[in-house]
Amino acid sequence: MATEILAVGTTAASSSDVTVADGSTLTVCLKDAAGPGVGNARVEIQLKDDAGEYFTVATLTGSRSSLVIVGAGTYRFSRSAGAAACGVFSG
Repeated sequence: MATEILAVGTTAASSSDVTVADGSTLTVCLKDAAGPGVGNARVEIQLKDDAGEYFTVATLTGSRSSLVIVGAGTYRFSRSAGAAACGVFSG
């Protein structure tokens, strides 16, 4: 079942934390308001450390619009200001 993680927009925004349990996977994908054509969109996937800081571990882009997260941890998805209109969903 598809779930919105980060709403489509062009302003800087970060999602709420998303937890991937040990032994689980999470498929994530870029989206835009018009459908699957995300053009030059860019969203960073960030891993939260034990002190609550976030570190970029991967990037979703128009040429790499989906990814399967296989490592347990707490993640968020961050879009920079001025980015092409995009959001993120899991499925």
